[in-house]
Amino acid sequence: MKRNLSFLVVVLSFYLPQFGIAQASYIVNPQNVRIARDTFGVPHIFGKTDADVAYGLAWANAEDAFHVSQDLLYVSKGFSGRANGIDGAKADFFVHAIAARNLVNEKFETDLSPQFRKYLSGFTQGINAYAAAHPKDVRIKKAFPVSEKDVLVAYITIMSFMSNASDRIGDAVGGKYDKENIAFDDNGSLGSVGSNAFALAPSKTVDGKTYLCINPHMFMEGQLSFYEAHLCSEEGLNISGPMFHGSSSLAMGVNPHLGWGMTWNYIKRTDVFKLKMHPKKKLYYEFDGKWIKLEKRPVWLKVKVKGLTIPVKRVSYWSKYGATVKSEKSNNFYAVRFGANQTIKTPQQLYEMNKATSYEEYWKALRNNSLALFNIVYADEKNNIFYLSNSEAPDRNLAFDWHGIMPGNTSKNLWTKLLPNDSLPHVINPPCGFVFNTNNTPFNATCEGENDNPNRYPRYLVDERPGDNNRTAMLKPELMTKQKIAFEDLKRIKFNYTISKNSPLYQSLLPLFNLDTLKHPEFSKVIRVLNDWNLVCDTNSYGAPLLGAFILKLFDKRGYSDGTFVKGFTINEEETVESLKAGIDFLREKFGSEIVRWGDIQVNYRAGKMIPMNGFPDVLSPTYPKPRVIDGKTYLVPTHGDTYTMFVKFGSNGVEEMQSLVPTGNSLRTDSPHYNDQMELFRDVRLKEMSLDKDEILKKAIRVYHPE
Repeated sequence: MKRNLSFLVVVLSFYLPQFGIAQASYIVNPQNVRIARDTFGVPHIFGKTDADVAYGLAWANAEDAFHVSQDLLYVSKGFSGRANGIDGAKADFFVHAIAARNLVNEKFETDLSPQFRKYLSGFTQGINAYAAAHPKDVRIKKAFPVSEKDVLVAYITIMSFMSNASDRIGDAVGGKYDKENIAFDDNGSLGSVGSNAFALAPSKTVDGKTYLCINPHMFMEGQLSFYEAHLCSEEGLNISGPMFHGSSSLAMGVNPHLGWGMTWNYIKRTDVFKLKMHPKKKLYYEFDGKWIKLEKRPVWLKVKVKGLTIPVKRVSYWSKYGATVKSEKSNNFYAVRFGANQTIKTPQQLYEMNKATSYEEYWKALRNNSLALFNIVYADEKNNIFYLSNSEAPDRNLAFDWHGIMPGNTSKNLWTKLLPNDSLPHVINPPCGFVFNTNNTPFNATCEGENDNPNRYPRYLVDERPGDNNRTAMLKPELMTKQKIAFEDLKRIKFNYTISKNSPLYQSLLPLFNLDTLKHPEFSKVIRVLNDWNLVCDTNSYGAPLLGAFILKLFDKRGYSDGTFVKGFTINEEETVESLKAGIDFLREKFGSEIVRWGDIQVNYRAGKMIPMNGFPDVLSPTYPKPRVIDGKTYLVPTHGDTYTMFVKFGSNGVEEMQSLVPTGNSLRTDSPHYNDQMELFRDVRLKEMSLDKDEILKKAIRVYHPE
């Protein structure tokens, strides 16, 4: 073991200076890092320093998901085309177009704190050590070793993607914006995902404690599924919660003093500008009455096609507005401007949020303003709760209408600053004692009369907001009507599978529920099932399959996305009958009958284990399933939905109780016992007890080891 350790130190000493890492002046000794695996494989990582813990986090996550976490690193290094073909090459072009690497090179030496540089160095050392020790797990050898700059580029990329910049650039290149009167929202490729979070102050709880529910809804598999970990150092880092695979810090969670959950929000973060090009001089555009030449930025993409790696040349441009591309269908040039490719501090902000020990320190971290999006619901040991619609929201010129494509020829609409966090919609310590968000409007975050006022904000911050969805309609009455709520009630409140009659979805569906059996006798059996249904989408429901099939066919025909669950829709009797018939045909074809039990067709499936699954789109414990053939039989298997839950109770001395749950398992390795070992817990709504106490964790650990 000592011989291996000495070899590793030599290897790291050789590699790190090549990537500017030696300035951190800290080489992690793996003997100072301990990984304690609990019963469900969750890594509790202990180290003398924060950097030691970062090393252990990189190693532990690689043990569980290296085949997935590599992908983001490949994107950051321009190797995604080699790994994932044409789709990967598109990602490589995106990273090139937004100039992520240029930004990191420009700001690397000036914008990061020495403490975080040391932490980031420990993280990259952990990745490289794992890759060196497990060469067979590395898909592209040239991608290693990884540098600190590579990790920063990866964060810029994922934040830019979440800002919808990739859709904007892709649409511009594809000619979508060549049409007149284009309007768009900021939902983007991930606009269908959602989350819940709510916090209760002592005035609202039975035992006078502060409660927090963290409940993000993301993908069941892959890069954007959640990984649960606990980080604990002798320098004060001590936090438990979820993160995306390959991340250097937790995205949300709980430390001994405070905690927070995040949900997706819809502030308009990204603008598209159409440049006014010179009629004769190639690549010149007008700006403030002058003609300026676009900066041309060619790139050779390496694309793997049928086993061969083919070089493909592409060109992006740079203008006063930033990333600029040319339409493939015209001579139009479009610039895409957003905040996520103007900062390298996203991972540092998350690290500082992880380490914050008070309300004041947490807000200090938030004021980095380096998180592109996410609502934040917060609670702490001092009885503070708050809701913030956080975003890298541009400080735009209100003389312009910011809907649709903007003119790209004037400095008057070239925004250069972001709005401060505390200038965004928020509610702090409301008298009624609770805050919440279910991806709904930020102006409905607590009791009536105690919400923020939309009239305080510019229209571009207000107009892009979603309405109140089914989850809002179910959660808010629970929090409003009960004078006091017990900690045990949180499970019942959160794990709810009901469609509210007050939701936009149900109101839109009234033509279906009101179909006349005398007029449509061929549907009498189906209509009877729907009318007798209590709108609970659990495994015993016979109404959920009928409604699900109806929605599937209607949404497919109209091109609707999941945002329709919020906005609602109108449908006449003819369309209702047509979609119902199509839904019935689908059920008969795939499942043998139109009257089937929800738990017989919607299943949680991993590595041969199949368990009936509760849930439905936009219920408080949601599922978003797609048909999948397993052993020759079709089932509905959720691709994303209720992917992580944590309940926390704070007393005056910090965390008193902490419970968590994932729907499958904490590992993405199919041969791991922890790939599917929480599926029964999820079915039975049994949460696992978690702890931040080092001695307790080490005493109960199944395995404790050094990362080597």
